Amino acid sequence: MANWQAGSSVRRNLIALIGLILIAGFATSSVISYQVSKASLREALIGNELPLTSDNIYSEIQRDLLRPVFVASMMADDTFVRDWLLDGEVDPGKMTRFLDEIRAQHGMFTTFLISDKTRRYYHFKGISKIVSEDDARDNWYFRVRKMKEDHEINVDLNAEQNDALTIFINQKVFDYQGNYLATTGVGIAFDSLVRVVDRYRENFSRHVYFVDKAGTVMTRSEGASITEENIHKAEGAATIADKLLAADHSFFEYERNGETMLVSARHIPELNWWVIIEQEEASALAGIRKSLITNFFVGLFAISLTLVVVLYAVNWFYARLEQKAVEMAQLAEHEAGLNKRLKYELELKDKFFSIISHDLISPFSSLLSGTHLMSERADNYSKEELADIAKKVHASAEDVFSLLRNLLDWARLQIDGASIDPEDLSLRDVVRKNISVLAPPAREKDIQIVNSIDAASAYADPLMIDTVMRNLISNAIKFTPPGGKIDVSAQEQDGETRVTVRDTGVGIDPDRLDTIFGLDQETSTLGTGGERGTGLGLALCKEMVERNGGKIWIESVKGEGSQFHFTLRSRRP
Repeated sequence: MANWQAGSSVRRNLIALIGLILIAGFATSSVISYQVSKASLREALIGNELPLTSDNIYSEIQRDLLRPVFVASMMADDTFVRDWLLDGEVDPGKMTRFLDEIRAQHGMFTTFLISDKTRRYYHFKGISKIVSEDDARDNWYFRVRKMKEDHEINVDLNAEQNDALTIFINQKVFDYQGNYLATTGVGIAFDSLVRVVDRYRENFSRHVYFVDKAGTVMTRSEGASITEENIHKAEGAATIADKLLAADHSFFEYERNGETMLVSARHIPELNWWVIIEQEEASALAGIRKSLITNFFVGLFAISLTLVVVLYAVNWFYARLEQKAVEMAQLAEHEAGLNKRLKYELELKDKFFSIISHDLISPFSSLLSGTHLMSERADNYSKEELADIAKKVHASAEDVFSLLRNLLDWARLQIDGASIDPEDLSLRDVVRKNISVLAPPAREKDIQIVNSIDAASAYADPLMIDTVMRNLISNAIKFTPPGGKIDVSAQEQDGETRVTVRDTGVGIDPDRLDTIFGLDQETSTLGTGGERGTGLGLALCKEMVERNGGKIWIESVKGEGSQFHFTLRSRRP
């Protein structure tokens, strides 16, 4: 009883240690993954997404302005316009009809022409006014008249159409000798920019502003955080306003109402405005925070379930072994045959705890080491080095999972009375399922796995044969170098189905062929990619195949690969 209580205490401590290691490793990995993801997302926003959005808006503005500029240039070069001006502007109705046709044909908001000779302002609705240097609202015309360029783009109020804010393209008209005759052009509604702003707000959840050189906000997206009329007076934004308006391209951060705002700006030389793209850092990171919380709770559930299964298996198996050891010790004097059974059971127990103490603790040590480096010394490593450490931690976790799965299968076989439940199997489906499960490690080593089984069948326990197939394919992946190939085939003959798993791996030394299926820790070796094994998988395969009435053997040539064969009944007896 004392020994049993002592063993129970050891088991409880072992399970508690495993639980603490798994939980601590998972929690640390989750936090580090969140920090790395946060830094990567923030870097992507700063270096790519926000600048790309401002560049896209600028491209759309250029596209929207290209057609009006072309139309204004076409109007200035039209021989009708020149001849009509040179002929003394006879019949103003002709010009009005011309302007109205151009507006309707090209979908312009407004069209106009100002004659330098008569100073008449021809509008598509008629003669609007006579421009004068004494009228401040006409200063734009005299500025255009004196400028060296042939055209300009200007944003102004449209007096002829209820002072609507309009983007004007002003184009000079010259006679056939190059003398200035007039200024003509078109205007597009400012609403087109508003539509661009709203579309980007809806699609990307980012605030968009257009700001002139004085910092005045000309338009903004709905629900924008900057509500002031000038960014120089806006909370937080005022601290970056001067630098923003002094650069063609820029990126800034500022604090507003306790939130960090990320800002990308781009100068629009055609309008002499700046387009500003703004996004709250918190909203950009909301997705990965949600994923972190979800993954954390899912991981805790999986760890808890694993610990429950391991605890049950350890207690059950340990209890059975203790019971058998006591019974065999009592019968040792009378039944010599039971001595061999007792020795075997004790060897199984030693093997079980050897695996736990060595092969289970070893990957946990790697987990502890990796998570310690990531949590305590993360600042000393680059993102690439942290990613490499995380990859090793993940590989160790996969080793633990594979070992626990084999341990549970093996423990189930050792329990007295464990029965098999044979049924008709499609071996092709069994192989396809396991190829799908083992695809990630095979893909990592660039190993091709081919399912060459067509319609072969077998009569056996499906769970056991699934375990056999998984271990044989996994073993082939382990000892096949990168770029190799694994082929699984089957052949029926005389009521028996022979399955073959063939690889192009490193092969096996001849002196190890006889012990390869033994329950011997020394038979385990490192794979071509440094993978660890326990020597348990092949022993498990042998016992499961034999329990289903078959046999298993190996053919191998050192340096050329191996072929594992096993047989099963083809049909129900």
